[in-house]
Amino acid sequence: MSNKNLIVNTPEPKPGILERGDLFAIAIGMVIGSGMVTLIGPAMAMTGYSVWLAYLTAIVMGFFMVFPYIILGGTMRVAGGPYSIVTNLSGVSAGGLVAYTKLVTPILNSSFALALGLYVNNLLPGITVKAIAVVGICILFVLNLLGMDIFAKVSKILSTILLITMVLYVVFGLTQIKQPIFQFSGDKMFTGFMLAALLLINSANGYYNILWYGKDAKKATKDVPFASMACVPCLLFIYVGLAMVTGGVLPHDEVAGAPTILPAAQAILPGAVYKIFMIGGPIMAIITTLNSVFNDVRYPLAQAAKDGWLPKFILKENRFGAPYLIYTYTLIVVLIPIVTDMSIVTITNIFQVITFFMNVTVVYAISRLPKRYPEAWAKNKFHFSNGALYTFCTVSIIIYTVIFVKGIFSIKVSYAVAAVIVMLALILIGIYLTKK
Repeated sequence: MSNKNLIVNTPEPKPGILERGDLFAIAIGMVIGSGMVTLIGPAMAMTGYSVWLAYLTAIVMGFFMVFPYIILGGTMRVAGGPYSIVTNLSGVSAGGLVAYTKLVTPILNSSFALALGLYVNNLLPGITVKAIAVVGICILFVLNLLGMDIFAKVSKILSTILLITMVLYVVFGLTQIKQPIFQFSGDKMFTGFMLAALLLINSANGYYNILWYGKDAKKATKDVPFASMACVPCLLFIYVGLAMVTGGVLPHDEVAGAPTILPAAQAILPGAVYKIFMIGGPIMAIITTLNSVFNDVRYPLAQAAKDGWLPKFILKENRFGAPYLIYTYTLIVVLIPIVTDMSIVTITNIFQVITFFMNVTVVYAISRLPKRYPEAWAKNKFHFSNGALYTFCTVSIIIYTVIFVKGIFSIKVSYAVAAVIVMLALILIGIYLTKK
């Protein structure tokens, strides 16, 4: 590579402004999102009344899938996202793969924007789902241009409202269950159980993305792992409870395949309470997740530009310190699937296929921690041995592989072929530029 693409190690920046509570609020906002309120119906169409068990399985599998990231967060302060991990632990050419894959990963957030459209459309039926999705992501784009401080404060407020609303709904809804969701020998149980769990898994592990906020954290190696793992018990209660309520209030045929959880909510909540729940619960869940998309892409692309993989002009910031060109690019990528009328399930499956090699590359890089940074590894907050790290990384890669295979067979052949071609092209571009 030319000198401009060589990575230069610089002194560690001073601690950031985000405290443990801020990090938890951002993490919970990242993970409690559109999947929770849009995928239960499709998952129930696959596995029937056992959808709550499928969500439980998805949460557990999702935890082991991303646990290597959490281990890393307890070992080192990370900035630059998965790009930094791979570049520092596996080498420059592998970092190129991640840098270019991150250019297409924002498509998943198109599903969040569409989910926002579905729910707001119930309150404002005169406005189309697509129009709401477009306006919603544009408003959040403007909000993120105001800088990290505003982002953190807004995240904390929205996440607090979300948690209170969903906990109250689940507690109330569990008293209203009428269907045989615990009758394990019933004919509407376990029909497509693992397919349902693998569909739900992406909505159950997004908390690990808080790792990328290490640069802005006050005590990164302590608070980032805490913020991630504190989300898991919240998910177990809210997601599993919500799946029980959604699948247990109404007969199977009235809920299975529904694009929202509203049929169940409407059946058990009075009119005014129902509208309050919709705003404080599903809509808030989607907004908090969608709000994090810009920073999720910001860090890896910014670091990749500094290292020469991308043009440096994209690093330009506004007076609030927001990289407006990176945010603008992210906005465009999110809008494309919306205006081309892709479904939420299709977007989810395409995302799982496109990101496979990147995810496996990152987890493999994490497994190199003891060799690359032995002193930092010896002080890791989990006190794990090398063998424990290798075991968790192997389990993670196996789960990612299963999801990839499921994704390939769950979408149209044309989408699958296009996704694989994009993935291979990103790998080849990274190799070419490394050797150039």
